[in-house]
Amino acid sequence: MGIEERLQNEADLRLSCGSAPESFPIGDAVAQAYFLRSPRLGFRCWTADDLPLARQLWGDLEVTRFFGGPFGEEEIARRLEVEIARMSAYRFQYWPMDLVSTNEHVGCCGLRPFRPDVGIPELGFHLRPKFWGQGLASEGARAIIRFAFETLPAKALSAGHHPENVNSKKVLEKLGFRYSHHEFFPALEIEIPYYLLPRS
Repeated sequence: MGIEERLQNEADLRLSCGSAPESFPIGDAVAQAYFLRSPRLGFRCWTADDLPLARQLWGDLEVTRFFGGPFGEEEIARRLEVEIARMSAYRFQYWPMDLVSTNEHVGCCGLRPFRPDVGIPELGFHLRPKFWGQGLASEGARAIIRFAFETLPAKALSAGHHPENVNSKKVLEKLGFRYSHHEFFPALEIEIPYYLLPRS
């Protein structure tokens, strides 16, 4: 098998996660068939069965206070539907991620449309508070950046953050993003800073 065919097969395998992943019980945990892994994290796709996890994540004030939350049941269900639909439409989403050592749900990290006409999606991450301060946002984002540039492939990545969210700013700068402009964010009705990471 030539390298081009091998890479195409790998891409097809990774992009096939639009369907529910296989799972099997291991004690109280569930081992997932992740389509992407980093040293500590496994990524899969949202399914309708993940509403309890979505509720745990987007219903938390600490997680959502910089992008309009916490959200009620109807909005959480809508967000989950959007992520599932986004995977079908664009082959990316804010993928749920788990600790591979325990299968605990950490949060989500992934992509959403930003400038689809020029091949620039937006990177984002939402982590549950118990997993803050462990370098997991950076680790997850690095895995998604590699996936975006090597598999999709994206021409560049954008990312934004609430002006008061200094931790997200630090993560983005650590990942190599550089400030590009301010843009109106409708959910908060304010201008927020945006950053760009070009394909190297």
